[in-house]
Amino acid sequence: MLKCQFHSHCSADPVDAINYSAHQLIDEAARLQYDVLAITCHRHLEFSEELKQYAAKKEIILIPGIEFEINKKHILGINVNEEIYKVDSFKKLEKYKESHPECLIIAPHPFFPGPSLKETFTENITLFDAVEYSWAYTKNINFNSKAIDLAIEYRKPIIATSDCHVLSYLDQGYCFLECEKTVEAIISTIKAGKIKNSHKPTNYFRIARPIIQVASQTIRRKLKK
Repeated sequence: MLKCQFHSHCSADPVDAINYSAHQLIDEAARLQYDVLAITCHRHLEFSEELKQYAAKKEIILIPGIEFEINKKHILGINVNEEIYKVDSFKKLEKYKESHPECLIIAPHPFFPGPSLKETFTENITLFDAVEYSWAYTKNINFNSKAIDLAIEYRKPIIATSDCHVLSYLDQGYCFLECEKTVEAIISTIKAGKIKNSHKPTNYFRIARPIIQVASQTIRRKLKK
């Protein structure tokens, strides 16, 4: 059984100011016994042979990832290459997927407040291979609900993530896959919906903390420029 995290950010993120590096993120993933990790910075592929080998030494498969945008709506691309930078429309995303069937496209937090997909998700649901179950929900309020209903209706796999912006939050949501420890097997297993998710309700303070922390760090970074 492989423990997997497919939504995480680090200090290389050009949009959100994060106070830990890719290497520190990999170190924490190793401490938490992850087998698979994707670093998904906004608008940036934080992936290199050096990072891949650094993760491999800790017995982690590092898969290239990015949180890119179409019309300012966030989308997760897993096992993608730099051609993803050119994808700025759903038509181009469709063509990219045709050329790169090995990729995995996830709809992150589709109906959450902020720059999420919202109704655009429903209109383009066939382009998504999986739907994220975001960690940021409570017993009383859960913006995942509508997305999960649609995922079930359209038979899309559901995948829990941490959308990690604070290192101590890496284990807030994740999934397990029972497959070989290869990128090909991992992607195909997700697309087949053979996923065991791990997540639980949290509280408003815990949801607010990374928002406030990242916002303050981002403001400080802008003031330094």
